[in-house]
Amino acid sequence: MTTLEIVQIIGDALTQLDVLLANPNFPSSRPQWQQVFALRKHLDDQQRQLVAAEIDESTPQFAQATAPLTAADADLKKIGADITKVASVIKIASNIASVADKLISLAKI
Repeated sequence: MTTLEIVQIIGDALTQLDVLLANPNFPSSRPQWQQVFALRKHLDDQQRQLVAAEIDESTPQFAQATAPLTAADADLKKIGADITKVASVIKIASNIASVADKLISLAKI
């Protein structure tokens, strides 16, 4: 996996979260909507950091950090924008954010 692929996966997750947030059956007054929105903002910030970061993709740390990303991405795509599964969406998107945090920590500053 490359940094570009990670940025694309995060972009796909952002789109999915946007669709969920725009669902009229998922009003912004719900606390879970606020959680999804905050998570979406965090992922967006992480994606921008990863675009600008210089990360050595050949290290074992990079491979180890990215390993759970493919599974999390697949799980999120299975759920789609089903508002009855918001808790699962939050958990999976949080896992993606956790991977992004690990990758950002590997960046050369």
